[in-house]
Amino acid sequence: MRTIQPTFAPSRTFTGNDIKGELFVFGPAEVFDMDFSLASHLIILMPDGVSGPCECDSGDRVDKFRSINPNTIIFNPAEKYLHLRMTKAQNQWRLLALTVAPAVLRQLGEDDLEHLNDQLSTEIGVDDPPTRQALAAILQEIENPSEHTGLYVEAFLTLTLIRLMRQQLKRTGRLPHGYVRGGLANWRLKRALQFIEKSSGRMPALSEIANAVHLHQASFCRAFKQSTGLTPHHYLLVQRVNRAKEMMKDPDRSLTDIAFACGFSSSSQFSVVFKRIVGKSPRKFRSSL
Repeated sequence: MRTIQPTFAPSRTFTGNDIKGELFVFGPAEVFDMDFSLASHLIILMPDGVSGPCECDSGDRVDKFRSINPNTIIFNPAEKYLHLRMTKAQNQWRLLALTVAPAVLRQLGEDDLEHLNDQLSTEIGVDDPPTRQALAAILQEIENPSEHTGLYVEAFLTLTLIRLMRQQLKRTGRLPHGYVRGGLANWRLKRALQFIEKSSGRMPALSEIANAVHLHQASFCRAFKQSTGLTPHHYLLVQRVNRAKEMMKDPDRSLTDIAFACGFSSSSQFSVVFKRIVGKSPRKFRSSL
């Protein structure tokens, strides 16, 4: 992202695989003027709102507001221009800027959404309670980090992006296939993701994960897919591949050793899954590091 004037320094940051988060804090009467023109999808949360005039310019249109309501969400697709300007705010307020690379969607098997960016548009004031709750959870993790903060932020942000894109395409009638509302409550999703992360060295039974969130197996699988767009099995494979990518930075570890350490039954299975998710073989990926 590129700022105009003045230059703003985030109070908190988070960086993951193809994902980044920056939390900015502004005082009363502080002028905010920022340009966004990114290769990544941008999600903004203003948890406190802004009690002062605001201008949003997406290139195609300019929207002016007397104030911004608390928990306002802005979604700006990759490669789209967005200019935000706030003046004469009467309160201290925060802005959480989150970016996700489009490649993340392909890694999660969301090719149909990855290639539809030219059909997406900037949306100011996203009205979706589950998205608002997920972003509030991300804000809490960034402000009060724990040992699992990286897992929660990456998971919630990626899944929030999928939901935002699917809902936008559904509203415009361009959704490639059916989308079902509903899913896991935030605390259940968070607990399930934590359970999967701790079990990433093996393939946990679906009944184990379902029991951890106090749901019947069939109900859990259906709700997890509705919340994330992925089956629990597919999500676990993505987590294993991400762990393998980190381990490949160690030149002393062989690919076979990494494959078994990440829970794959053989190096050939590891190679097939890795190439399907990343788009290149483990050997080629490692040589590009």
